[in-house]
Amino acid sequence: MGKYEVLIGTAGILGLISKIYRTNNTESLPWTWILLNITAQLLSLIYGIKNNAVGIYIPNSIFLCGLMYIFYVKQLNKSNETEIKDE
Repeated sequence: MGKYEVLIGTAGILGLISKIYRTNNTESLPWTWILLNITAQLLSLIYGIKNNAVGIYIPNSIFLCGLMYIFYVKQLNKSNETEIKDE
């Protein structure tokens, strides 16, 4: 893994989270993407903790917090999405 690869990944997830925070729009993110991504990050976090790999579990913790926020916003806007589709 490159020296600054973590910064690029963190910038990407923070950009996505800031967009969701400003717009509360999560329609472009399907539930399967969110849940599979959370699962992958959890498994990677467990691997990093078990192997004492700080370079793995710290970025995964940040990504996981971001994904949980996206999940929370998606859950809050669930009723809004169904109302828009019904119209």
